[in-house]
Amino acid sequence: MQPRATACHVLPAIALGAAVALLAPDSARAADPAPAVAIDLGGVQLDLVLVKAGRFRQGSPPAEAGRGDDEAVRDVTLGRDFYLGKFPVTVGQFARFAAETGYRTEAEVGASGGFGFDGKGLSQRKEFTWRTPGFPQTDLHPVTLVTFKDAGEFTRWLTQKTGRAFDLPTEAQWEYADRAGTQTRFYAGDADSAAAAIGWFKGNAGSGTRPVGQKQPNAFGLHDMSGNVYEWCRDWYGPYAPGPAVDPEQTAPPAGDKPRRVLRGGSWLKDAKHLRAAARYRNDPGSRNADNGFRVVAALSASAPAAAPGPTPPPAATAQAPRSSSWSTAATVGFVGGGLVLASAVIGLIGLLVHRAVGRRPMAGAPPGVTFRPQGDGFWLHAPPHLHGSMLHYRCLVKGAMRRASVPIEPGPRGQFVYTGGVPSAVEVEQIGAAAWAAPRAAGWAAAPSAAPRAAAGRHRSRDRISSAPDVAAAAPFRGYPSAY
Repeated sequence: MQPRATACHVLPAIALGAAVALLAPDSARAADPAPAVAIDLGGVQLDLVLVKAGRFRQGSPPAEAGRGDDEAVRDVTLGRDFYLGKFPVTVGQFARFAAETGYRTEAEVGASGGFGFDGKGLSQRKEFTWRTPGFPQTDLHPVTLVTFKDAGEFTRWLTQKTGRAFDLPTEAQWEYADRAGTQTRFYAGDADSAAAAIGWFKGNAGSGTRPVGQKQPNAFGLHDMSGNVYEWCRDWYGPYAPGPAVDPEQTAPPAGDKPRRVLRGGSWLKDAKHLRAAARYRNDPGSRNADNGFRVVAALSASAPAAAPGPTPPPAATAQAPRSSSWSTAATVGFVGGGLVLASAVIGLIGLLVHRAVGRRPMAGAPPGVTFRPQGDGFWLHAPPHLHGSMLHYRCLVKGAMRRASVPIEPGPRGQFVYTGGVPSAVEVEQIGAAAWAAPRAAGWAAAPSAAPRAAAGRHRSRDRISSAPDVAAAAPFRGYPSAY
């Protein structure tokens, strides 16, 4: 069933068993009924399908037709159940988000627009945005021309609106959900003809996307996992780590490689081989193309009622806050010559007042141990273990323009690399802990399964709505169009 553009009530989630049978055969799991949750976004419905924890073989065998050289086979265990969007996020759902928050995508605020369809292929024009991708669309078409950041802001809005933790799926979650217990090239079989039964691609789509839900779903009840639009995943692109993996996620770009995020599923512009379950793609996080969209992953239940917006707490209150997963302040850090500068909380539309150098000391009012180090197209974030899994909301100054974004705080031997599209001259932490992330981390949720509810329950918003302030794209034209197109 396609998502409805009419109001509906939230359906209760079907109760889940306390124990997760990780050793159950994949074929049995694929045959299980998939309890669904329907969430009313205010006149537009978002459908979620339960995907149970289990094991699968990620990647493709060497003899698979159309195989890429980055599809090494490995055994993966996903340790927790999760909900996944039944369809890619639609134009109607994204429009509800934009109307409620005032959010403007990176293509809309940028100086050069996005890459839409010009009748022959993708080209960049100022007028190409998610509203006008170069082909007709309705509320039931998958939204396109959204960047990784745009997708993340949508999931942040869902979390704040519903009290349920939303995110983008990891690459492993995406492939596991796509396969739904199968090991064939496509979830409907091995032949290219199977692709036509399950998805829209270059051979059958025509000149644009198609409404979601028109093709054969997989055994989990998920539609459009293959074709129509590529879907952003949370991982940075890199080679799979050798050996078996549990809840894998690439949390930083590999050393020496261009920072790119993973996309999965193929698109209406690609050949059938790109719709294979194991097929991988990657792109600059700031790419805004008319065949790039996304799907959401969600926690099993809402951990707390959605928090009402509130004013920013005074510095004295946040400075005295105990160790927890929620923190908010206006402290700012500026980068000077590779070091750090403690700045005042005075931020105009663009300007920052920078006062004195402090090396890598913590920010005033911030939890102890939170530091930043600029490098390349972003900065390295270091945070103490009790903040791992919390959400960092920040804004930074890049090439004279302000950029606002959110990232989950991750563990790592070198810290966590945060991509900003250029070397930031200053970073402001707006808050920490506004949302619990929906999917388990390799160590975080396994060690502390109650961390997500605590984070969601303790969140605090420091602004009435998500900002639509211009980011780095407003100061310099975006030139991230991939040569692979």
